[in-house]
Amino acid sequence: MSVNYAAGLSPYADKGICGVPEVFDDPDELRAKVETLAQLIRDSQYMVVHSGAGISTSVGIPDFRGPKGVWTMEEKGESPQFDTTFEEAKPSLTHMALLQLQRAGYLKYLISQNVDGLHLRSGFPR
Repeated sequence: MSVNYAAGLSPYADKGICGVPEVFDDPDELRAKVETLAQLIRDSQYMVVHSGAGISTSVGIPDFRGPKGVWTMEEKGESPQFDTTFEEAKPSLTHMALLQLQRAGYLKYLISQNVDGLHLRSGFPR
């Protein structure tokens, strides 16, 4: 599958808000959120993750609406820059963390709208 997946989509006007900047927490706030998340995971019976394009941006696959996203660049009349192809991309640390949560029995269901195949390439079962 090609990283130019978006080019094959039918054109339509409402692609959502494009170019929204990514938000980062300061280290203390992030640490507190991670601790809360870890406790929620430990206490849960059925953890479900719904992943999207943002899970693959760290390995060079652009999202659609981010600052360098496919649709954001299209809206500016520019072509998106790809650091890799779907075939060459390697699963991110997030993909691997989700795999470990599944193997440890915490993650029961993974729903992904991604077309890059990286969840499967990480070893996640179908």
